[in-house]
Amino acid sequence: MINIQKATLEDFEKIYNSYMLKQFPDSELKKFDDFVMLLSCREYCYNLYLALNNSETVGYVFLFEGEKFLWVDYIAVLPEFYSKGYGHKVIEAVKNKFDSVKGIYFEVEKPDTKDVNTLRRIKFYNSCGVKKLDCEYFYPAGDKMLPMDLYFLPVKVEHPSKIEIRNNITEVFTKLHFMCTSATKILETNFN
Repeated sequence: MINIQKATLEDFEKIYNSYMLKQFPDSELKKFDDFVMLLSCREYCYNLYLALNNSETVGYVFLFEGEKFLWVDYIAVLPEFYSKGYGHKVIEAVKNKFDSVKGIYFEVEKPDTKDVNTLRRIKFYNSCGVKKLDCEYFYPAGDKMLPMDLYFLPVKVEHPSKIEIRNNITEVFTKLHFMCTSATKILETNFN
């Protein structure tokens, strides 16, 4: 059984330097100092959780904790635990720990037949019960807007309404992605 435990800034530094720099493309990765700012200030509702199997770290998840929803900013299993079923267990552990929220959002790359990893990740999320939402979504990456898909894992509701999706995206962009110059442009373009 996997347990989810809130991490310290020391844990973050180790995860960032040892894993994140290798596991995520630069275009999707926040700057180290931005992570520290978000993790250090309670008003941002942003936390890193370690996924533990007994006392051994097998993965991690960065969550923005909205009032009625969770937003997965980053989630990964450590490389030494790939292909051992831990990804499903980590998602299930997050869902169980936060069972009072309506659901959990995931930002997922668009399918690319030239990159089998995108297809593999989408298949993985679908196998966990995570479903693609019918909305146009752009990930704010500095001054760029990366087209991505937005997925949802039901916890208390099967599907959020269009208004809930818009309100949740707005909250995430103003409290999490605000340091990206493209965040305001994305909100103005798509949600006004």
